[in-house]
Amino acid sequence: MAKRKTSQEGFGKLLDAWVPPEGAGDPIGVIATSFTFDAAFFEEECLATFLGLETNPTDDGPAYLIEREDKLARLQCASVLVDAHHCRGSRSLRWDLLPARLPGIQHAKVSLLVWSNHVRLMIGSANLTEDGYRRNLEVFGVLDFHAGSDSPIECLLETASFLGRAVRYSSTTTPAALRWNTLLDRVESDCAGWGTREADRKRAAVQVKTLFVEPAGDSADHRGSGFDQLGRIWPADFGPKSADIVSPFFDPPESKNAPVDRLWQLLRQRGEVTVGYHVAGEECAGWEELGHSRWMLHAPESLCRTPRQSGRVEFARVTPPESRPLHAKGVWLQDDRYAVYQIGSSNFTSAGMGIGKRSNLEANLVYVLDSNRDGKLFKAVEATFPKSELVDPADVTWQPTPNDEDADALSQIALPTFFGDAVYSRDANGNSVISLEFLGERKDGFTLLIEGTDKTWFDSNRWQTEGSPTKLTLPWETIRPPSGFEVKLDDQVGAAWWPVNVASPDSLPPPDELKDLPLAVLMDLLGASRPLHRVMAEYLARKSKSDCDTAVTAIDPHKRVDTSSFLLQRTRRLSWALTRMRERIERPAATIETLHWRLHGPVGVMALAEAIVREAASTSESAFLLAEMALELSRTNIVPAMGCVDVATHRSEVYKLNQKLRTLIESDNETNGPSNLRAYVESVFDEVAQ
Repeated sequence: MAKRKTSQEGFGKLLDAWVPPEGAGDPIGVIATSFTFDAAFFEEECLATFLGLETNPTDDGPAYLIEREDKLARLQCASVLVDAHHCRGSRSLRWDLLPARLPGIQHAKVSLLVWSNHVRLMIGSANLTEDGYRRNLEVFGVLDFHAGSDSPIECLLETASFLGRAVRYSSTTTPAALRWNTLLDRVESDCAGWGTREADRKRAAVQVKTLFVEPAGDSADHRGSGFDQLGRIWPADFGPKSADIVSPFFDPPESKNAPVDRLWQLLRQRGEVTVGYHVAGEECAGWEELGHSRWMLHAPESLCRTPRQSGRVEFARVTPPESRPLHAKGVWLQDDRYAVYQIGSSNFTSAGMGIGKRSNLEANLVYVLDSNRDGKLFKAVEATFPKSELVDPADVTWQPTPNDEDADALSQIALPTFFGDAVYSRDANGNSVISLEFLGERKDGFTLLIEGTDKTWFDSNRWQTEGSPTKLTLPWETIRPPSGFEVKLDDQVGAAWWPVNVASPDSLPPPDELKDLPLAVLMDLLGASRPLHRVMAEYLARKSKSDCDTAVTAIDPHKRVDTSSFLLQRTRRLSWALTRMRERIERPAATIETLHWRLHGPVGVMALAEAIVREAASTSESAFLLAEMALELSRTNIVPAMGCVDVATHRSEVYKLNQKLRTLIESDNETNGPSNLRAYVESVFDEVAQ
């Protein structure tokens, strides 16, 4: 086993893969999985990059909140499935956080990014954390799918199926799980023709396949262990001559280390074979003078075991660039012609490779290389294997890292399965409520604390007083909905986290900066060609400055004259805004959420209508302006567009909104005013209804 060299080709920054490719179209949704998790990093870095946000929370404050709200509200789904031990963190309820509970751990690292014209699949070793994306040495693969792409479509469809099974470890009925599955259904139906089939790639120099490890069960989709799958993927009649393993974690030293035996079974059974382990380690300071081992390797000595005389074991210390901690995982199998390279989340452990009593949920990509077809490509992929230097096992002190990052999970309190779904919504009267689901019985007490405080919101005594119900809906009196509750458990030290998801994005209150905007501001927003957050930033700056100009306005009598209430002038000013509003509404909507945001969001049509009613000088004026709005909406010219809301649904939503405009006039109790104006308003709505 020779020392492997690296080059810049094949290396990159993970966050760059979240940047929309050219021609990707509108963002549709994101589905991701992770073991450890940083909610702030995912929201402010990953999602922000995916959405193409121009602002950031540090420098732009309210403008960032406005842009984030505006763009997240248009997504069909943004959701992360995280192992229950690490499923925590304050966040915007515009995206869902789902805890995965299974006998092992949820260890897969998958990101599925969906735009209207493009889907990107990322599978690798990095968690959705700052360390995973910016500090560790990680490995990841990216597959792009679009019309005419040559990526293997089986990888996309198989991953979508895997993600559908993975979410079952959290919930099958919660609205968040339904949004997750709806996006997967869209990918499977709309993108099935966006790649190449295996039959068309038989002579390709590289094949790409998926390798998923899942707990054994009755599922027909269970593929067996990682070793079973590698054996089926290996393209030659005889097994590989060599295997190189890179992993930061292994089975504990006191164990049999079953993955070692399974690896040797995978190799060619006759002739010389070599197994190399590439592990983290360091040179011991002063080893010559002090007379101890030169190297300390973070691996168990059980890796040295060789089941047959013709086998050889070698060890290499990974030397990552810039001393990055090793977190990459990989298996490289090779003979004289072929190589199979597995990368992803599976450590070289029994749970990671699916041969233990408790298998993890893991996701990997496997690259099958043929040097006879393209030797240059073969070497380019080989060069991405972590750089390392050989170490003499006789000169090593073995100090394995505690049984992979799973050990960190033991320091976190996982939410017990007794706590089901927590869902924020609004009741029939428009009041905020939170529905809690309790599964089974619980003898030990618990307390739910309001996010960021020590204040009790609910506890086991009240639950028992209510009759220990399976489901309970409670009023939420704070303006902002919670992203979760700290759960104090009487039988454990510390607290678990119970994430809250939203029943429907429409029930979320807008940011304070977008609430009840003045009519003049809404007209500026609708009439502007610039992004919402830029116009709002200017408005907020003007609003702040206006407080300083109050005295000047009071002195100058001309500045005290407000002509904005004059019907003729207001109508002229509104006319341009209504035209731009219609143009905005009739544009194809990539998701139904995008359309609802245009119609019912805080800067949508209904917000404009409510501002007219609120600020009109008279009921006659509001009735006339609402009629003009309805007339303009009735002229929308909706054209079909691939991957967007169908024309019939689009028209139906606009029609229903026009009916609401009529209701606003009726609720405004229009009994007075000129008879000809009342007749005009009635004729407009009669025409619109037809």
